[in-house]
Amino acid sequence: MSGTVTPLRAEEIFGPEVQDPTFPDSWRLLDDVDLMHLPDPQFLIDQIIQRKGVGVVYAPSGAGKTTFVAGMMVAVATLPEWFGSAVHHRGSSVYVATEDPQGFKVRLRAAKRAACIPLNRSIGVYTFPEPIDLRDPVSVIRFRLFLAQTEFPQPLELIVVDTYAAATPGSSENSSEDTTIAMTHAQQWRDLLGVSVILVHHTNAGGSKERGHSSMRGAADTMIAMTPVDDVIHVECSKQRNAAPFDKLILKLTPDQDGEGCVLRLASDVLPCSGLTPTQVKAYAILRDTFAADGATKSEWQRTCQDIPERSFHRACKMLVERGFVKLIGTHFRVSGKAIP
Repeated sequence: MSGTVTPLRAEEIFGPEVQDPTFPDSWRLLDDVDLMHLPDPQFLIDQIIQRKGVGVVYAPSGAGKTTFVAGMMVAVATLPEWFGSAVHHRGSSVYVATEDPQGFKVRLRAAKRAACIPLNRSIGVYTFPEPIDLRDPVSVIRFRLFLAQTEFPQPLELIVVDTYAAATPGSSENSSEDTTIAMTHAQQWRDLLGVSVILVHHTNAGGSKERGHSSMRGAADTMIAMTPVDDVIHVECSKQRNAAPFDKLILKLTPDQDGEGCVLRLASDVLPCSGLTPTQVKAYAILRDTFAADGATKSEWQRTCQDIPERSFHRACKMLVERGFVKLIGTHFRVSGKAIP
């Protein structure tokens, strides 16, 4: 009797008033072979942004988040690749400027110039200069219907909300309920409009992860961290649902050709051929020129690098040793025979 399972009758599940329940026509079971015929997840930008996914780009203030997404939107509209990753689905995009439409103008202008696109040529990058409350279902639905009835020159592929904090006014970022509601509404845009959604967000006080409740990370398909390190910005994937994280990008914020804005470029394209940052080159030169004979302890070396912040010095020291430009012999650091070109 212990191994016998008695099936439940319909009235025990649905109540006595339902004797013959019906089920949606879409309900079915896929066996392991049937499952293999479902399409694989797709990428909007290869290995970086999932198509029809919700992503979060998070970084400290001033780390280039808006510059990053402006370049991404121009790439989706016009370019075959973005930082070496193929753009698989070209289309229109909408930037929800919850804070600073004029600031986005500066960054988009620089991104178009960097792509050699005339400023008077429309490419399908749109700005919505009104705030949207991601916790308000009426606001979320009205915006979705507004986009659904808008005629775009190319299919709408991407919505960027900058910033998440401004799009959730009055909420508690550490609240599971508030965060879940906002993320659910972003997922509704993803599912009902068939687009990718990117939320621009800030790091916590320690700069180690995104600010707020962990339910944001749980709901997101992609999490991208931007971390300033000396004179460059490390872009790393801390979550990629259904795929491996992409390789770290090391970018540098550089003035555009007219000096009216900045763009992000691969650091390897703009830094000296050694691949070292100016801070690292400066620390190396001080060690070489000041302590050529006997080398220096770390504290001695640091004291002579008076204009290099402490954290930047320690990172530079670590990188110089890892790259073989400096050797640690006992307690003293000495330049190696590998000179910086």
